[in-house]
Amino acid sequence: MGLEEQRLVTITDALWFAGYGFLALHLIIVIRSLHIRIKSKLIIIISIITVIFISYNLVNILSYDFPTDDDFIAIIVTILYPILDFILIVPSSIILVTLHKDYEHNIPWFLSSLSLLVNSIADDGYVTDFITGNSENLWFWELFYITDFIIISGALFWYNKFHISHSKKIKIE
Repeated sequence: MGLEEQRLVTITDALWFAGYGFLALHLIIVIRSLHIRIKSKLIIIISIITVIFISYNLVNILSYDFPTDDDFIAIIVTILYPILDFILIVPSSIILVTLHKDYEHNIPWFLSSLSLLVNSIADDGYVTDFITGNSENLWFWELFYITDFIIISGALFWYNKFHISHSKKIKIE
């Protein structure tokens, strides 16, 4: 669209990072509230895969020569985005893999976890292409963000349709 991406650290970055804490807490609460029996082998496999991806992306990002006009804080903020995204992948992947029973109640949690997973993949790809100067590829990652919004809309629609509407019917009767 002819817009240049901003390389400066702003207050929105701090607010966005605070949101990661709430998202991680939300995923942990969902896992606990659904009483999912999680195998330790699954957690280990997902964690190992996540650590491999984090390491690969950090090496990829750090191997790029940052211009001298970028300050140290901007580099740290840039590196934190993929790390925090992949921290969300572990609980999201656990929910995605373990939810398969109780179709009606687990669909919104499945979709919201899938949404976070798609978002973190988009963030990681976007940051990598942005840092390496591949601005012509940024549109590809925007498609992931759009997909994320569609998936989360589906999760909210399902939750509203089957949970909120159902509880209102029970109160009326």
